Amino acid sequence: MFTIDLRLIIGIFLMLIIHEFIHLFFIPNFIKSKDTYMGLTFFGGYVHTEQSLTKARFLLISIAPFVILSILLPLILGIFGQLTGSLMFFIILNSMGACVDILGFMLVLVQVPKEGVIRINGTRTYWKVEQ
Repeated sequence: MFTIDLRLIIGIFLMLIIHEFIHLFFIPNFIKSKDTYMGLTFFGGYVHTEQSLTKARFLLISIAPFVILSILLPLILGIFGQLTGSLMFFIILNSMGACVDILGFMLVLVQVPKEGVIRINGTRTYWKVEQ
C-alpha cells in the first residue's frame, strides 16, 4: 500500500518557500520595488525582478539559497548534532532544486563581462556593459 505523509508535503512546500525567500532577500530594495515578484507555478516557485542587476549581485542572488540551505545549514546542524535523516532529505532536495540556479550562475559567470549589467524581461535575460 502506498501512503503519502502530509508532513512530507508540507516540508517540501516550506523548503520551496524558504528557498525563494532567500533569493528575494538578496534583491536590492525588494520591499519597495514594484518590479519584483514572487510566485508559485505547477513546476515550482520563482522570484522575478525587472531591476538592472550587476553581475556580482545576480551571482549572489542565484547561488545564495544553495549555499545557505545546502552547505551552511548542514554544517551548523552537524556541529550541534541536530542533523537528522529528515533534514538531510530536505537539504538534498534543495540541492537538486537549485540545479537551475547553479546553471544560471555558471552561464552568467562565464558569458557576462565583469562590468556587465543584467536585465530580465519576461523569460529573456539580457546583459550589457554600462559606460
